[in-house]
Amino acid sequence: MDRLSTDPAFAKVAVFRVDFDSSKNVLRELNVHHQATVIAYKGKTEKARSVNDGRPEEIRKVFEASL
Repeated sequence: MDRLSTDPAFAKVAVFRVDFDSSKNVLRELNVHHQATVIAYKGKTEKARSVNDGRPEEIRKVFEASL
């Protein structure tokens, strides 16, 4: 995540981190049930989601979906 968020190819991607332990209301709104969840939005529309998958190529796909 950190490497992708600083990659110039993703300069227009905003990254928001939500604390899994203290932000239960946000997690409910986003329908997040697992700690390692990455969601891509384009505007208000969800474009991709990765759940519990730490493979860099899969997280990159989520980032790409938001462009």
